[in-house]
Amino acid sequence: MAEFYVDTTAQGNGEHIVHFATCESLPPKEARLYLGSIASCGSALKKAAEKFKPVNACPRCAAAFHTA
Repeated sequence: MAEFYVDTTAQGNGEHIVHFATCESLPPKEARLYLGSIASCGSALKKAAEKFKPVNACPRCAAAFHTA
């Protein structure tokens, strides 16, 4: 299980990015929403999509999840 957050500010392309709690690119506290302790990046994306659309995984976080 890992702690996940979603960026509440959309990127230029409209996407809200999902991050691990330890990501170097994690937005400041006022610009993120805690998603919870979740078993997979895919599950975190689904949870984020309940509040924001579209969503995508941070490339660093997605790569780290697959190598863990």
